[in-house]
Amino acid sequence: MKSDLSVRGMRDYYPDVYSRLQHIINAWRKTALCYGFEEFEGPVIESLDLYKIKSGDEIIRQLYNFTDKGGRELALRPELTPTLARMIAKVQSEAPKPIKWFSIPRCMRYEKPQKGRLREFFQFNVDIIGEEEGLGDVEVISVAIDSLVALGLTERDFVVKINNRDFVSEYFKSMGVSEDISLRLYKIIDNARKVDEQTTRDAIDELNFNQAQKKALDDYLAIKNIQDLKSLSYTNDGKEALIYIFSLLEAAGMDDFCSLDVAVVRGLDYYTGTVYEIYDRSERMRAICGGGRYNHLLKEFGGIEIPACGFGMGDVVLGEVLAEKGLLPAYSRQIDYFLVRITEEELGTLLKVAHSLRQKGFIVEHTYRPLAVKKQMARASKVGANKVVIFGADELGDGKVTEKDMLTGKELKKALTDYIQ
Repeated sequence: MKSDLSVRGMRDYYPDVYSRLQHIINAWRKTALCYGFEEFEGPVIESLDLYKIKSGDEIIRQLYNFTDKGGRELALRPELTPTLARMIAKVQSEAPKPIKWFSIPRCMRYEKPQKGRLREFFQFNVDIIGEEEGLGDVEVISVAIDSLVALGLTERDFVVKINNRDFVSEYFKSMGVSEDISLRLYKIIDNARKVDEQTTRDAIDELNFNQAQKKALDDYLAIKNIQDLKSLSYTNDGKEALIYIFSLLEAAGMDDFCSLDVAVVRGLDYYTGTVYEIYDRSERMRAICGGGRYNHLLKEFGGIEIPACGFGMGDVVLGEVLAEKGLLPAYSRQIDYFLVRITEEELGTLLKVAHSLRQKGFIVEHTYRPLAVKKQMARASKVGANKVVIFGADELGDGKVTEKDMLTGKELKKALTDYIQ
């Protein structure tokens, strides 16, 4: 017997697995379309240099990259944002603003497979290009929330943790914290939920803050909600933007899903304003979704500087959350009609009926080889057919067939012309 030839970190999408994936994708797509977003796609393979623009050479460790037969350095896409930026850069001068695009690409990322993380995944990407901070951010966050609600989750199941990059960076800059120390601090804060409090404190002590800086950090970490933020004596544009975002979320009726969390500091060298992550309330798993504002990124990809915001939501963690809560639908086949022939003499008529029903949009099956009627009926039951149509010589001689309702067991004679029109 051959050993398993499947690739680690990849998935086999058997019909039941694929059905559950499509359940998630359909909710994503329907929600984005309801908000007026347009769907787009990009190539699975991009130039390796495209990903270096955003993340530098270190990104190579996370990629499936290769040299093609023409000597070009290429990579399988690990995400869609660089592709989006490249595409927008080509059309941003003539495209009406704001540009509202979404996509659901299959991505590949060379990471260690673990719970909530695979090397192959689908990602729901929603972006607004050309809109300043405020309503655009709230709309993107609302799309994320409503897509999860469409899958059966409620405010008791997940939370959107929101912060603002400009508030954080300017706050610590005003306290005399250098940029390189700030970047180290952000990683410590971001990692705080994954380690014990003493580990966090030890890491902070290594930064050698003075007393004023320590007090500023304590004041920052003491912020637990929007009221705490408003009470903070320090203010800047990022703080005011954060307060405004929460006022809009409250007006939209989304505030029960959201909370202020100063530990959310996603890639602060990349984001420029509102940032957020969505977690299952239990927080036993990785983030379901992450996103924010990135006003400078498009310029790096050859375009002009233009405001932008968006998020990425993977199917792996979300699928586990839905499965844990019993929200993934049970797999079942839907067969509207199963056609049964008594002898091969009825095959021609059966095929005409099958074609006619399929043209009307019904799902129709029949056996390919001649089998006893009992075995054909067993097959109809096994595939979950709603109705069985039996073709017999005597009935066909009168222009009729027998239709059996598989749920009730009721049989009735029907005219052949009811099926062929």
